[in-house]
Amino acid sequence: MSDILARYGPYFLYTYTVVLGLGLVLALVMTAALARRQAAVAWPDGALVAAAGALLLGRVVFVWLNAEYFSENPAEAWQLQLGGLNYHGALLGGLAALGLWARLTGRSFYRYAGLFAPGLALLVAGGWAACGFEGCAYGRVVAPGDGVAGILAGNLPDNLGVFALRYRTQAVGLLMSLVVFMAAFRAYGRVPPPRLFWATLAGLSLVRVVVALGRGDPAPVVGGWRLDLLVDLGLLGVGLIAAYRARGNANHG
Repeated sequence: MSDILARYGPYFLYTYTVVLGLGLVLALVMTAALARRQAAVAWPDGALVAAAGALLLGRVVFVWLNAEYFSENPAEAWQLQLGGLNYHGALLGGLAALGLWARLTGRSFYRYAGLFAPGLALLVAGGWAACGFEGCAYGRVVAPGDGVAGILAGNLPDNLGVFALRYRTQAVGLLMSLVVFMAAFRAYGRVPPPRLFWATLAGLSLVRVVVALGRGDPAPVVGGWRLDLLVDLGLLGVGLIAAYRARGNANHG
């Protein structure tokens, strides 16, 4: 399902693109405000490099996971305006690019990872909101009599526009990500950047773990469990352990 907001000749403007773009703008504005506190003048360069890495690997992984569809529609492989970024690919690509940039420029990775942490949570919240329009990460169909209708479920579409009583996965992801953002924003400058980064990553992973329990979109399965759920459980564990170990690190980079 692709919700078209406007059309300009042969080009379409999708609501998904606008909402995700708005999330990105808000994240950048927030990061700029925080950067002034630490005089991190090089942050736009780091953000641009991280964004490029996230877009590249996020799209590559998405296309790979949907290889059957894109083998029949190869022209859509790089049409990002249609939606389609793999979260884990984008996360890994962004962090790898930021790490490479920090190494080549002699800057602290954690100083900038901590700086970008609140903005990352805000961007992820924008991604959940965008999925609400696109239908990605849609919820499982709920039986009307099982007691979860109302707050936890609603008449919602899947990515093909088929409506049914489904879990409100995108709304839960949006609200929980905003909570992570507010926590990261309040913690900025009060806790060391390494701990802030890992705690934010753990928080966002916890959001995805909770949401995955109600998701109905197809995903690779390992041992009866969604692969994305297993990956997020791993990231949650790594983030919690790393945040705990960084609790005494007072180096703000």
